[in-house]
Amino acid sequence: MGNRIMQVQFVCLLLGLLSAVELCASLDFYQKHVIGNMLEYECATVMQTRQINGRNGGCKKINTFLLDTGVRVRNTCAHGDGTHNVGFNVVVTSSHPNCSYTGRRHDNRIVPIKCKHGVPVHLHSSKLVKLF
Repeated sequence: MGNRIMQVQFVCLLLGLLSAVELCASLDFYQKHVIGNMLEYECATVMQTRQINGRNGGCKKINTFLLDTGVRVRNTCAHGDGTHNVGFNVVVTSSHPNCSYTGRRHDNRIVPIKCKHGVPVHLHSSKLVKLF
């Protein structure tokens, strides 16, 4: 009986750790990609304020901001795991030498958002398509 309790506790611990990992991935997603509103010329400030960097800590070449409060993102992931295509207005930032960012606003874009365990974890910005 004691061995069974240990197994259940271990499974609960693993589930808790997995949930924490997904929560961190989701918070990272919101930090990098969701903003209520911003203008194109604010890219450098937002990238610096939010400390959004590339993989090796340098400049991130491209970042996409969803102009949304996040409610629609959460609702998208409530429909299940996988990649979901949702329409958003976005600002796409691109890096130039010395991390000087410029931005461009794109309205009505289909944005592929990857959801895992009911939370957003990745945005496929290279696959933005204009809504018709």
